[in-house]
Amino acid sequence: MKPMTVLSVTQLGNLLGIRSETCVITTLLKRGIYNAAKRAGYLVIPYIIPEYAEISGDDPITLVEDEPGEALSPSFADAHLLLELGMAIAMGNGYCEPSEIRQLSYILERNFIFTELEIRALTALKELSCMYAPDISRVANTLSRRFPPDECREITRMMTTVGAAGPIESGKIIALKKLYAAVEIDERELYQLMIKRRYSESGVIEVKRVFAPKGEEPRLRRGPAISLNFSVVAAKKKETESVGVILSEIFANGE
Repeated sequence: MKPMTVLSVTQLGNLLGIRSETCVITTLLKRGIYNAAKRAGYLVIPYIIPEYAEISGDDPITLVEDEPGEALSPSFADAHLLLELGMAIAMGNGYCEPSEIRQLSYILERNFIFTELEIRALTALKELSCMYAPDISRVANTLSRRFPPDECREITRMMTTVGAAGPIESGKIIALKKLYAAVEIDERELYQLMIKRRYSESGVIEVKRVFAPKGEEPRLRRGPAISLNFSVVAAKKKETESVGVILSEIFANGE
C-alpha cells in the first residue's frame, strides 16, 4: 500500500492547471479542482464541494482512487461531517485513543451504510485528521449550516460519547465546549453527559440512531470495514510535510 500523500489545496489546483493568486478558494475554484481530480480518477479528501466545506488554499488534502462505476451515496456528506466532528473532539488532546476511535466507528456503523469508495474515503479522512486535526469551530459551523437547531443538538449529544470514551483531558473539554456553544447547548449538560456516559461494559457507549440508513442495495455493505484500521499516524506527519510531488506520481498506480 502506498503511503498517504498530503498536499495543500492550492498545490493540487496548480498541478491540475487551476491556479489561484491568493489563499482564498472560491466556489468556482473548489468545483474546478474537485471535477478535475474526478476526471483524473480521484476523489479529493476532505470533501471540498462548494455545498459542503469551507476551505483555504493552505488546507491539507489527500486523494482517494475513484474507480469507474463507483459512486458516493447521498448520505456520504453527513457521514463525512460526523467523522470530522468526532476526530476534532478526539484530537482535542493532540492524539486519538483506541476507545475514542472505536466509539466513533460504532456511531458511523449505527447510522450509515457505505459504498466501497466511501470506506476508502473515510479511512483517508481519518488518517489525515490524525495528522491535521479538523478545526472544531469550522466543523461546528458546517454542522449548524447543514441541519436545523434541534438536529444539531441531537447530533452533538451523540458525538459527546466520543469524548466520554477516552481520557477526559482539558483539550478535549475545550473542543466540546466550543461545539456546545455553537449549537447553543448549556455547557452544564456537557459535564452531565460526560459523567453519565463515561463507562460501558460492552466497550462502546450505546447511542440512538440519528440518521436512518437508506435501503440496502447490492453495491452497498454495512460498516464493519469502517473500523478502518484506525492506527494513529502521527509519525507520518513529518514524512508527508514535503509535498513537492508531481501529479503523475500522486495519480500513479502502485501496490
